[in-house]
Amino acid sequence: MEDELQRLRLRPLDRSENPRRTHPLKGSLSHITIQGKKLPVWQREITSGGRLWYAPDKKELTVWITKVSLSHPKLTE
Repeated sequence: MEDELQRLRLRPLDRSENPRRTHPLKGSLSHITIQGKKLPVWQREITSGGRLWYAPDKKELTVWITKVSLSHPKLTE
């Protein structure tokens, strides 16, 4: 998990390591409002079932972790 946190801290939108495992969510899950700001929500597949959802705020240089799941989230099915 430490590697994931380091990657999120340094390059949250970088898909070069494995583009199939990091991508923005779509539809109603594509954005979240945090502190009055509408932010895009991204998903990182940590394991075959585990997922990490996060919302990068480029202006504030902040990454909000919005969901951590040890199994595939049913919301994305």
